[in-house]
Amino acid sequence: MSPGSSHTRLSRTTGSLPSHSGSVPAIARQRQTQLLAVTLDVAIVLIGGMVAYLARFEGSIPHNFFRQMVVLIPALAALRVLANWLFGVYRMVWRYVGLSEALRFAQACASVSLLLLAGRMFLYRADQHLVFPYSIIIMEGALSFLGMAGIRFIPRIRRERARVDVGAATLLVGAGEGGLAVVKEAMRHPELEIRPVGFLDDDPHKVGMAVAGLRVLGTVRDVARVVRQIGVERVVITSAAFPAKVVGSIMDACAPLGVDVRIVRGTYETLGAGGADSAPALVREIRIEDLLSRDPVPPSLSRDDLRGHYGGKRVLVTGAGGSIGAELCRQLAVMGPARLFLCERDETNLFEIERELGGNKGPAGMIQPVLLDLMDGRALERAFKELQPQVVFHAAAYKHVPMMERFPWEAVRNNVFATKQLAELADEHGVESFVMISTDKAINPTSVMGATKRFAEQVVQSLAARSKTRFSCVRFGNVLGSRGSVVGIFKDQIADGGPVTVTHPEATRYFMTIPEASNLVLQAGTLGANGEVFLLDMGEPVKIIDLARQLIRLSGFTELQVPIKIVGTRPGEKLFEELSTTAENLAPTDLRKIFRCHPAPLDDARLDHFLERLAFIVKARDADGVRQILRELDIGYEVTPARQA
Repeated sequence: MSPGSSHTRLSRTTGSLPSHSGSVPAIARQRQTQLLAVTLDVAIVLIGGMVAYLARFEGSIPHNFFRQMVVLIPALAALRVLANWLFGVYRMVWRYVGLSEALRFAQACASVSLLLLAGRMFLYRADQHLVFPYSIIIMEGALSFLGMAGIRFIPRIRRERARVDVGAATLLVGAGEGGLAVVKEAMRHPELEIRPVGFLDDDPHKVGMAVAGLRVLGTVRDVARVVRQIGVERVVITSAAFPAKVVGSIMDACAPLGVDVRIVRGTYETLGAGGADSAPALVREIRIEDLLSRDPVPPSLSRDDLRGHYGGKRVLVTGAGGSIGAELCRQLAVMGPARLFLCERDETNLFEIERELGGNKGPAGMIQPVLLDLMDGRALERAFKELQPQVVFHAAAYKHVPMMERFPWEAVRNNVFATKQLAELADEHGVESFVMISTDKAINPTSVMGATKRFAEQVVQSLAARSKTRFSCVRFGNVLGSRGSVVGIFKDQIADGGPVTVTHPEATRYFMTIPEASNLVLQAGTLGANGEVFLLDMGEPVKIIDLARQLIRLSGFTELQVPIKIVGTRPGEKLFEELSTTAENLAPTDLRKIFRCHPAPLDDARLDHFLERLAFIVKARDADGVRQILRELDIGYEVTPARQA
């Protein structure tokens, strides 16, 4: 028995129709709606035309013009219905009529009025007694437009008025495009539970004015006063571009009042999301990155630009289960790659990222997990032969400074030799682009981790000089929210009641968000050609002690409740990080805030010499030997002892 006969029998048994029959009532309802719209339009044109004649002749229409009206107005009604049909007016959904639909009405009405004007000029030459007055043309056109457009706005107005009292009374900070967008989204989506009651803006000239029917009640400094006066339940900052100091001041003012503060999601947060602008994700809680002094750098290349570069290609991401690797995979998954290979040696991490991406984005089979240790040369070579990647993002590495000080041979094994093996296979198998993720700790390194990453950069540089593959490295600072990062440690310490441990009161770091760092990597992948190192202008570094204070405040505590304790730096740690040296010839690129530099390469003979020595020392697990060879690389590596505050 065929599947089709089974389906038919089931339909007869249950008394239900086949699934496609559900479209019949929908088509019938659509035709009924269109017929109603045509009927209303005809009535509006007939009434508008008669009103125009009555107004023109002050209620007493001469006999010859009355006969003219009887012929002209029905013809006009037919013409306007035809024009509306041609301009797609009858395909509109009345609940969502807006400015673009009103412009379409105006075009339809203007086309008929212009035709009427042309007819008048022709009739004037033929017989002046048949001419209809200009005032009739103008008044009828205006009345028809106002009537037909206005009646379609009624459902939307009623719908929006019905939602005025839905949700929490919300004060919006920012009376610009962002604020207007939040108002519109709140009206469209009651599930957001946002009921806008007014604006605040940093421009004092806007105070007292109205935006989207809501008054600007004061400047940002007035937030506490306005919240108390009108009983605000929530404050929404309408742009992620607001300076960190402003966000902090709003939180400080609202905290004693018990008012929830939210912020609109930023550009980077929409990357990697299928419905980037979906209503439920419009706003979020304030996070630590909102309170740092460095404002996020907007991407130069849009998602469509990046899709044009990575779409349809086979892309391999190593370390796919890590913080950066996973975010790279999220952003790449919506760019339409032919295959996205998630390469990871941690089975649990690989399971989680594959479960998150598999089947949710893109066609079935696009996401392909690869459980693999990069140090397994045979397995890695077999993977390249089978997968044939065109683009490789190398995010796998050992990154924790204190841990690598204890196991320096493992840092060399994973960060240097695994990178060398991967890069050589990329060259051998004709990979188009290879991007290695580096770190600011590679500059004048004081740690084994930083020194191994700098040496890995040199390995990539050396291969780039003789390969058709476009090799490059991306160097950035600390990543907020990555696993094992200082933010996570501080949060755990705050949850335990403190103290929050800071190494030194003057210790500073550069910070980025995970989506921002990942997007930088994707952008750099479009530029790299000759082993360049790309880095982001990250603004001013942030003091770690200030980061701790902000997190304590963000968690709803004071330093009296959760104290900060200075514990001194650990082996390998710096007080200050750098992104480049003066010898690296920093230069701008075509992409905003992204720079390229050309660190001094290591000649092939010396490179091979050091690699051979390191291979022997790594097998012997000689920590002092590893450090000695890294010092001889002439990369500025110096061992620094722990330092007390």
